Order: sequence, then structure tokens, then C-alpha cells
Amino acid sequence: MRNGTPSEGSTEGDYRDALSWINASSLGDEEKQSLRRFAEAFSTLRFTRDSSSAISHCEQRDRVHLPQWFRQVRQTLSFTMANQAQFPPVLARFGGYDFDCNMADSDAIAWYQIKVGVMGEDDRDLFVDSAGLYPIATWFGTNESYLAINLRDPEDRRIHEFSGTDFWDNFFNGESLEGTSEPAFSSYARMLSHITAVKFPDGREVQASRSAI
Repeated sequence: MRNGTPSEGSTEGDYRDALSWINASSLGDEEKQSLRRFAEAFSTLRFTRDSSSAISHCEQRDRVHLPQWFRQVRQTLSFTMANQAQFPPVLARFGGYDFDCNMADSDAIAWYQIKVGVMGEDDRDLFVDSAGLYPIATWFGTNESYLAINLRDPEDRRIHEFSGTDFWDNFFNGESLEGTSEPAFSSYARMLSHITAVKFPDGREVQASRSAI
């Protein structure tokens, strides 16, 4: 896997800091509310937001141009504090989805690593160049589910879900990748708001506050 956003390119803060970042941002009211919901659900944790230079680093590394909306939301609130060098990484579990994607129908307990450009070296040409999708999360330890943004339409704020296994199967069979991915969340902020548990490298799990979900 490629390295994620450099930790030195992130700002760390507590729950009050996170709310301050959200309130000071120029995001729309709906996105702000979704980010507040996430922060309130995990108010005992530490949070991070990316710097512009950290996102630019990912663009240069992966040879992509990320949409402005993605930059804006990640520079407001990206996730909980996560040292990208840790293994296993900090993981998140979703309690639901905004759309009826494949994972919405799955009974599997999936823990996702949320990291910009989380893909193998061999995946980039297929995912990014062929499908126009840039992964920002993956079902950790598997190739079964990626969450990605649409690079071909900068106005599309949805988070799309696809199976890396299916992508590669279609590629080797000479089949189109069209229709292999499905929308999962209406926005990055909505994705964070659907997180119901966070797991740390030591195995400790923190459940979302019931009052916030």
C-alpha cells in the first residue's frame, strides 16, 4: 500500500477544536452538520485536518488532481487522529450507507482504513486512469471494498464503492468497468457521520455516542 497523508501535514485537536474548525469553514450547512455529528459521536477522541500541502503531496505522488470540494472538507476535518505509520492502522466501521450499494446489503463486519490514495502500486492505472476513481478508504486486509471519489466529474461529491477483485476480474476478462462501482455516501462528511465505531491498533474499540447517532 502507498503511504497516506503525511502526519506532519495534519493539524491535531480535541472535540472543541474540531467544532471550531467546522464552524469557521465555508462548507455548506448540511456538510457542517454531518461533520458535527461525527465529532459529537466520538467527542473523547482526537481529530485531524489536512493542510493544503499534505493534499498537494498526495496529488503529486499519485499524479491526480483532486476536486476542490474534497480539499475543502479534508482541510476542515479529515478523521480521528491516526498515525499513518502505525500497523494495524486506526479503522472505522460504518453503521449504514446513503445509497443501496453492495456493502449496504452485506452482513459482513467491515473495518475500513480511511486514507487518501489507499491503493496498491499496481492498482493506480486501473482504478484512476481506467475508471476515474481515487480511493480514500478500503476494507482493511481485503481487496473486496474500496471507497473512492470521482475524478472525472469534479461536481460529484458522492463517495463511490467498488470491489477491487471485481475490477481486476473485469479487466482480465476484457469487460467494461462501467457499472462496477456504486454510490455509497452522498458526501465525505456524510461518510464520516455514518461511522459507528473506531478501532485502534491495540484492539481497543470506541463506540459512537448513542446521543449522536
